[in-house]
Amino acid sequence: MTQDIIVNIVAAVLTLMVLSRIAGDNPLFRIAQYLFVGVSLGLAFVVAYHQALRPAVVALLSAEPPMIWLYGVPLALGVLLLPRITGDQRLSWLANIPLALVFGVGGALAIGGAIIGTLLPQIRDTARAPSGDIGAIAGVTVLVIGTVLTLASFYYTTPPESRSGRMIRGIATIGHWLIMVAFGFFFAGALQSYLSALVERLNFVLAVVRSFFGA
Repeated sequence: MTQDIIVNIVAAVLTLMVLSRIAGDNPLFRIAQYLFVGVSLGLAFVVAYHQALRPAVVALLSAEPPMIWLYGVPLALGVLLLPRITGDQRLSWLANIPLALVFGVGGALAIGGAIIGTLLPQIRDTARAPSGDIGAIAGVTVLVIGTVLTLASFYYTTPPESRSGRMIRGIATIGHWLIMVAFGFFFAGALQSYLSALVERLNFVLAVVRSFFGA
């Protein structure tokens, strides 16, 4: 029995153990769950050791000033996280420094990515004059109308009793349904991805079973 056959059998058995969750919580699913978590953590530790910890220690031992700043600062921030493990309230506040830096940088990157990758292209395409063929003009027109209707669903400052308030409320209702349709598309896309993964796993299990019968 070759190594590939053994790997395929183990993968097929683990797939069936995970799929057994359909019948409810059971020991087979829990074993597969624990194996997944344990192997993932072990792999993450090995990658972190070889890709981050070991190169940092080697660079610090080289005693070159650029390397000391490049790896010394992240190492010092990592050491500041250790008091949070001990639970000692007198020193646990030190962990707030690297955590604040991580969340601040992460938030800035997320906001910058949303503005540059989503908002600015949306505003630019909405303000762009229709041109080109009929399909491009229709696409820009639908984009502008959809954007205006969607933004109107978040407009709450007009009194609902006034004439303009009733008109905006009607437009906001259409925008609300557009948002629901967009969420429906996102949900359908996620469901399609899950079903594709399920079909791929089932085909893999069937291929392993057929290999025993020479099919």
